[in-house]
Amino acid sequence: MRLRLLGPVLLVAACENEYDKLSLADRVEEFDQAPSNMVDILWVIDDSTSMNEEQAAVQAAGADFVAQLDSADMDFHLGLITTDGDSKNTKSGVLLGSPPYLTSECRLDGDFADCTYSSDFSDRVVQGTGGSDQEKGLEVSLTAVSRPLAETWNAGFVRPDALLMIIVLTDENDCSDGGRLGPNATGEDCYTHYDELTPVGDIVADLRDAKEAFGSGGVVMSGIIGPEQTEQCDFAVAGRRYDEAIRMLGGVVADICLADYAPIMQSLGLAATGISSTFQLEYAAKYYPDDPETELDESDDNPKVTVTDADGVETTVPDDPESGWTYLDDYAQIQFNGEAVPSRGAHIEVRYHSTGPVPEPPASTSAG
Repeated sequence: MRLRLLGPVLLVAACENEYDKLSLADRVEEFDQAPSNMVDILWVIDDSTSMNEEQAAVQAAGADFVAQLDSADMDFHLGLITTDGDSKNTKSGVLLGSPPYLTSECRLDGDFADCTYSSDFSDRVVQGTGGSDQEKGLEVSLTAVSRPLAETWNAGFVRPDALLMIIVLTDENDCSDGGRLGPNATGEDCYTHYDELTPVGDIVADLRDAKEAFGSGGVVMSGIIGPEQTEQCDFAVAGRRYDEAIRMLGGVVADICLADYAPIMQSLGLAATGISSTFQLEYAAKYYPDDPETELDESDDNPKVTVTDADGVETTVPDDPESGWTYLDDYAQIQFNGEAVPSRGAHIEVRYHSTGPVPEPPASTSAG
């Protein structure tokens, strides 16, 4: 299964030790695992002509997604919009369904709790295939959580202290253009006039500003999108602009071409609980992997990772791919594995020697 976790799936607080300002060689960075179980989840569903099977796959595995929220006892809001950002669509960015978003609260029916949010979510995922062929997933996400919609049609969905998690399902690249392609543009124009699309970094910055306008909590993005290599996947296009946004905001990148979405939905549900397993360093770290074929032992120069849990118990975490941490060279990230993933409310400290700037992952320079 092609599934990647890029960056933290949670807004984390990073700060510098005073001596970091004197040298780029020795650094200390600190992160905090989410203390809150509040999350507002916005699903963005592609409703263009080729999305029948993919919507059905998410519907079939919807219970796997919600089960992760249930097991973590999450206080969630769960809303859904489509990628149709056409100027003729009067419901662009408007939460669909009644009520406009689902919550973790169960309605009491006599002596029993009527918890229908799992089936309600699965029903809402199927939005048909009559939407625009210009999939503007990033743009409509911003519209949904920004004023005026966030204070009118979508009022109450975004909460001040909750993590905002956006999850996109689409088999096309993003076509957010801010209206520059004009009212008569076609889906093909999204690729032939790629340079006229809104820079992904601008939309990411606006998403963060929109969330901050309602309070703290942070914003994260995940997606079930077209992979870079789509030869074995009919109709899908590499979702490079979505991939870039997810890299900036942190979250899960999953392959839309997979037949079984159950593992994907489980991973997305786990990410929505706000427990991060991967943390982005500000600089690249010096790291020497264990090499049994050499007698050199330079592991003393490797990062030193400690975790202090919510009860104040401090643990030095080993460099271990099974039950410790590993260093991801491509993104300069510390990834926790297995039972070593820090618990809710934990404080993480990473001491390391810097080798320079964080490597630049491949950017979205072409349509796909």
